[in-house]
Amino acid sequence: MNRTGRFILGLACLLMAGIGDIALAQDIGGSRPSSQRNVVDSLKKEVVFLSSEILKGRGAGSQGEKETAAHIYDYMQGIGAMMLSPKDGDDFGIANPVTGDTLQSRNIVGIIPGYDPKLAGEFILLGTQMDGPGCERFTVNGVPKERILPGAYSNASGTAILMQVAKMIAENKFMFRRPVMIAFFGAGNFSQAGSWYFLNRSFADKEKIRFMVDINSVGRDSGPNTFQAFIGLPDKEILKDIFTVAERPFSLSVKIAEMEPLPGDYRNFHSEDIPFTLFTTGDSPIRGTIHDTPQMLDYLQMAQAVEFIYSYAIMLACKDSFDKKEEVESQDSYERIYSQLEVDRRASFFKGDERTFLKDWVYHYVKYPESAIAAHTEGTEVVEFTVDKNGKVRDVKITTSLGDEIDKEVLKVVNASPKWIPAQLNGRKVPVRISIAVEFKLAQGSKVGFNK
Repeated sequence: MNRTGRFILGLACLLMAGIGDIALAQDIGGSRPSSQRNVVDSLKKEVVFLSSEILKGRGAGSQGEKETAAHIYDYMQGIGAMMLSPKDGDDFGIANPVTGDTLQSRNIVGIIPGYDPKLAGEFILLGTQMDGPGCERFTVNGVPKERILPGAYSNASGTAILMQVAKMIAENKFMFRRPVMIAFFGAGNFSQAGSWYFLNRSFADKEKIRFMVDINSVGRDSGPNTFQAFIGLPDKEILKDIFTVAERPFSLSVKIAEMEPLPGDYRNFHSEDIPFTLFTTGDSPIRGTIHDTPQMLDYLQMAQAVEFIYSYAIMLACKDSFDKKEEVESQDSYERIYSQLEVDRRASFFKGDERTFLKDWVYHYVKYPESAIAAHTEGTEVVEFTVDKNGKVRDVKITTSLGDEIDKEVLKVVNASPKWIPAQLNGRKVPVRISIAVEFKLAQGSKVGFNK
């Protein structure tokens, strides 16, 4: 049976399962989650194993990643999840951009059913990147050497947290109306290839995923590394849910990140218009280096993150609906719009310029439409937009078109841009009009999702 068939069969089994008997359990309450001390110990044990020398940094396509996948599969089976992938993982190939070799990576995916039959066909997905930075190879006096990059923060921490959250959900599944899908994605260090493959090749019902929660690099609690949530475009409903959890007694404080803290699998879900929240403590100089060891993590903070994400998952799984609400904001029609050349300080995307926006946002999210690939459509699409004085992207317009389907993709991605840092003129913030060129090429070796 092919992979898509496995997923369809798995979903059919879930939808046919007799889960109505546990509906009454919501009023009774579930077993108490493990004590914080036990959670801390469990997290530390998993991180130490995932960062151990035997797994050699869990590099994408490596034996270490394969052993990690098998370990996670056994764990998920042990907590009673219905597995949608085989023990070796739902595998896929990806070209190594350095060597040109094809790496064989994999995803591990399972489902924990909810109690409400009416919502059995809607999914909340909790995901994380299970691969790590792998090994660093170099030569000393002509002798090949290898140095393991443990990847405790990147991303053994997120993997361990999701495993613990999955266990708590399985123990208390009668509190969840919707089924919760638990996904450990491979090849995250290769432009989030695992989650792209899941959404575009192996999972047949992505339109039934109502929300995605991404967990990546959690466990640094010093300086700028505070527990934070990133949701992309401001959304009052998502913010309300996050703050509701944060206001509970003894809850971990959470900061809302206005700018993308670090890349993650949520990018691929966002490109499919699936709302998301990324939980992280942000980037760090040690992330992905030889110093990224288990000793560098704050396991108490990670245990508190487990409780926070678990509570957030309950809230999402029990919402009545996920109806999309469009917020329309007015803009003064008389306000002059400048060019980037007319201002004292140009509008900037994060800490970069338009090239950063293209590289770190547009090319990460834009998909090459199947119809354009079939028609061998290539070329340059030019798009204009305004960054207003609040940093919001507005009035997006295609000025050079490669066709309707490509237009839709580019418009969708640019309209979804996070806020920019506004331009300034004479010390005041002003709107500017920007034009960028987006290249579409069918050349071999282009980014995952761009070539056929």
